[in-house]
Amino acid sequence: MDSNTSRTALHLTCQPNKVGNAFTFAYRAENHGAVPLYVMDAMPSVDPETHAVSANPQAAAVLLRADGIAMLGKFIAPLPQDRVLMAPDLPLCARLDPGQGIERELRIPLPFAEASPYFPDLRLRDYELAEVAGVILAIGFFPADTRGLYAAPAAYAPDYHVLSATVAPVVAGLAWQMLPVKKLEILKRTDDFPREIKSHAVG
Repeated sequence: MDSNTSRTALHLTCQPNKVGNAFTFAYRAENHGAVPLYVMDAMPSVDPETHAVSANPQAAAVLLRADGIAMLGKFIAPLPQDRVLMAPDLPLCARLDPGQGIERELRIPLPFAEASPYFPDLRLRDYELAEVAGVILAIGFFPADTRGLYAAPAAYAPDYHVLSATVAPVVAGLAWQMLPVKKLEILKRTDDFPREIKSHAVG
């Protein structure tokens, strides 16, 4: 399986599967670098009734690239072009010291569809079926010594760190692994859904 983990400080290994009504991606992310890493691991979630904030470790971005590769995982999703955002919503991160690793299982519910924290799900009739040539699991990260990066434990989820950038731009790293597929289709959005990850700069 192809990957870019040999060229980054974050080493990623993944075992995909299908369990019930979901695709599962059991993965291990290890810090093979010399400095601590903040590894993207969850997204903030707000209860609509109580307004309580919690961490959602199953939040994931899913997008179909122009080459037919479905890219999914925990990374900074492309920003919408139909509105102005002051800054992207940064995932909550787990801190990994050199040599440390985490094991996670990401569940992508079926039907397999494009998704983003910036866009609500559509009605089924507002998608179109598209063939998938391959799947990439991608996990974003920031080296702890990144200039302008500030990290602190989340008050509502102390196992995670909240990150912010004090200078711009701050560039995130990305570890990924290519996972071959056979006869796979995805529900592709028909709205102005951004799919191109031009840069992992923040700020």
